[in-house]
Amino acid sequence: MSEYQYYEWQTIDRPLTAAEQRAVDGLSSHMDTVTSTQAVVTYSWGDFKHDPAEVLLKYFDAFLYDSNFGYRRLMFRLPKALVDVEAMRAYCLDRWVALEEHGPYFILEITWNDENNDYEWIESDGTLGQLTCLREQILQGDYRALYIVWLKARESDPDADEDDQLGPPVPAGLQNLNAGLQALIEFFEINPHLVAAAAASSPKAASAPEPDLESAIPKLTRAEADDHLRQIVRGEPGAVLLLKKRLAALSGQGATTGSPATRTVAEMLQQAEEIEQEAKRKASEEAERQRIQRLEKLAQREGSAWAKVESLLDQKRGGAYKEATQLLVELKEMAEYKKQTPQFQKHIQFIRAKYGKSVALMERFRRAGLV
Repeated sequence: MSEYQYYEWQTIDRPLTAAEQRAVDGLSSHMDTVTSTQAVVTYSWGDFKHDPAEVLLKYFDAFLYDSNFGYRRLMFRLPKALVDVEAMRAYCLDRWVALEEHGPYFILEITWNDENNDYEWIESDGTLGQLTCLREQILQGDYRALYIVWLKARESDPDADEDDQLGPPVPAGLQNLNAGLQALIEFFEINPHLVAAAAASSPKAASAPEPDLESAIPKLTRAEADDHLRQIVRGEPGAVLLLKKRLAALSGQGATTGSPATRTVAEMLQQAEEIEQEAKRKASEEAERQRIQRLEKLAQREGSAWAKVESLLDQKRGGAYKEATQLLVELKEMAEYKKQTPQFQKHIQFIRAKYGKSVALMERFRRAGLV
């Protein structure tokens, strides 16, 4: 399979103008889609000739890159006035999560490179739309997405030597992950058992009602109100969100809070392994329960099952031979479960004596372990 690369940008704060759409469309002859809110370009051979981050800074608010050789990127353009730099950088790690200043913006970039990926088929269309909600959550102080990626980095980095150290603050609400966070876990292939281990230390998200933003408007000073209005009229990125954030603060609602980490990385990794083993044990028990239930049902109709085998074999067709062989495999399993293997062998001897002239059928039986 050849290389395949998928690039997608989306706007959030404002749509592109007609002139901007034309400029974006001219960036590559491979452009698949350019609208006022989205641009998509794919490559089976070659690469995008521009820096995706520069395109993001100039025109868009979110960017996603995916490839069938394991390299993935997610970037958000964040208005500087809305970024709590100190809080966010607690979750940054080299080669994984970066927060870089670019004029009036920061770019938050999450990167994952699976070097063991062997040109697998990817389906990226629609993924960025599931992830864009994370941008506003992060700007509102909800750092669950950053913490989840931090967990992935700490689990995956073979050069890490800080497993005995405490991690960054554990965000609230890891017990209840929204659709955007679930999409993030899927896209970056994050260990759900590790997330479950971290959730044990995560405070429950506050269940307070939505703040009454309208009642907080009179609390703005005239200078503040005028400043926010000017930003909105000018179409400044994040202007509306900045106003909402200020009104929420005036109404008494703070950002989502977390708690200091109380367990080391090694302890969380150990708990994640224990959770995974317990999940496997339960899955194995459930699979065995369903297997026994299936075999008990087959035992109740054993006579009709043997009759069906002969009916199928009498058709002397490949498809019927295949179905009969599958049914015989189930009858063999049922006999072993019921400790009736000698009776099963007598039936098989009869089948071989009656239909053994078919070389193709006997070969099927041999491959299925029936003879």
